[in-house]
Amino acid sequence: MSEFGIIAVIGAVVALAFLFSAFKFVPQGYSWTVERFGRYKRTLQPGMAVLNPLCDRVGRKMNMMETVLDVPQQEVITKDNAMVSCDAIVFIQVIDPVAAAYEVNNLHHAIQNLSLTNIRTVVGSMDLDQVLSNRDDINARLLSVIDAATNPWGVKVTRIALADLSPPADI
Repeated sequence: MSEFGIIAVIGAVVALAFLFSAFKFVPQGYSWTVERFGRYKRTLQPGMAVLNPLCDRVGRKMNMMETVLDVPQQEVITKDNAMVSCDAIVFIQVIDPVAAAYEVNNLHHAIQNLSLTNIRTVVGSMDLDQVLSNRDDINARLLSVIDAATNPWGVKVTRIALADLSPPADI
């Protein structure tokens, strides 16, 4: 094989690699952000998309499906100084993939910490009897507060539920 033939084969392989790297296939239930030289350019929806492989790259791959986040158990002091152990489950859905990708650094960690803080605030503002008998009210208050706080991040909190609410052992 001549030098020209080797160069032609190498050129063809490079051209095919370049061509195949331009096609991206976004799976159903996801949205991918495209960055041009590190700056947000556009959002890819499910299906096939073509990128310029020289200057564009996939930035963040955002899951648009409803996701369940587990809020770890914590001890909370109620208004009447009783120690209550509680944990929760938060259901979220990304509505705006650009805001979810670029407005907060670690989305799930931020929502988990926001939930922990608000559980302490809501449960701590109630007496033990109120906490044990008004679980639905607590869930509704938590939902409104956390959903309002996550709105700038492009996230909709669809449900929140206190999974375990344990009073002190002596009760």
